[in-house]
Amino acid sequence: MTRTRINPKKFSMNNKISLRQLQALLILEIFGFGVTGLPRRVALAAGQDGWIAVVLAAGLVVLAVLIIARLATRFSDRGFHEYACDILGKFLGTLLTFVFFVRLIIMAALNLRIFGEIVRETLLPTTPPAVVFLVMLAIAAYGASKGFEGRARVAEVLVLIALLPLILVFGISGRDMDFTNLLPMITASPAGMAIGVKHGFFAFSGVEVLLLVGPYLNRPKHLGKASAWAVGCVGIFMTIVTIATIARFGSDELARQLWPVLRMMDTLSMPGSIIDRQGALIMTFWIISAFAIINAALFFSSLLLKDGMEMMRLKISHTSYIIALIPVIAIIALLPRNLAQVYEWIDLVDHTLGLAFMAAVPIILLVVAKLRRRGD
Repeated sequence: MTRTRINPKKFSMNNKISLRQLQALLILEIFGFGVTGLPRRVALAAGQDGWIAVVLAAGLVVLAVLIIARLATRFSDRGFHEYACDILGKFLGTLLTFVFFVRLIIMAALNLRIFGEIVRETLLPTTPPAVVFLVMLAIAAYGASKGFEGRARVAEVLVLIALLPLILVFGISGRDMDFTNLLPMITASPAGMAIGVKHGFFAFSGVEVLLLVGPYLNRPKHLGKASAWAVGCVGIFMTIVTIATIARFGSDELARQLWPVLRMMDTLSMPGSIIDRQGALIMTFWIISAFAIINAALFFSSLLLKDGMEMMRLKISHTSYIIALIPVIAIIALLPRNLAQVYEWIDLVDHTLGLAFMAAVPIILLVVAKLRRRGD
């Protein structure tokens, strides 16, 4: 009998990832900056019932993720641009791909700007923002150039490094919380609760990258269950963070805090004064999360750009597209005049492109695919 020899190097570079690795990527990519301003925004809308709005929003996102996963699984052997063109035709498919590309670029730029503002506020007040942007973009671009499997392997390690400090600090913070600030319950108006749910829903921005992951999974049939589990875990974390901040500050004071989570962490007293500034632990999480978000946006936006250019028979390496997008993202990040305008842009993009690719586009593509009998 002839024995087939397996090349270990070839096997490790097949650019396929496990569902566990995908879950690690999702947790890193959607948890970080989504929770940064979430407690304040839901408290403004629904008062002490803001945490209920987060729970409801998480349920809606799980539903949206299941729909996205159904579409991605149906076309698990093809990239987004290819199956969008198959479903809608070449022109509309290419146009949709371009809009998705714009969505990812703007998402990366605005998250980069928020990261720069947090770094300036907490660590490097005199460092020019452009320096922080370029350093983060260079690191994220290097990670993106190593392919999807490389990103997934790094995420398995980073998710533990990112979450353990957060769990530690929040566990200790229970001593300084006043849970009577959560009472009375269910007093928010329906309109206020709806606004809170809207803010909670968009805090999960980033789940739309599931539209692009099908070809990279070794078991795409289980994408829905795995991604719903990851999003559910993020929803639990976001709910705990929101409850903790409301209990710590009260809804009225919380509404006046710009970054309440950072503020709460920096004012905690660790037993025995082990660490002078607990905010440094949380900054570990923000830095890793910023890397994950920007890395993902660079990887997928350059991939969409590459697929579109190849239709015009222009073949350039994936890494070249990544490098070309670095100055574009940096310039967009510098455009808003201040942080208030950053959040205005985020709201505008979320309410249009974000809502489209988190809900409307997957439903439309799935329905049309079924009607035209496209995909498996």
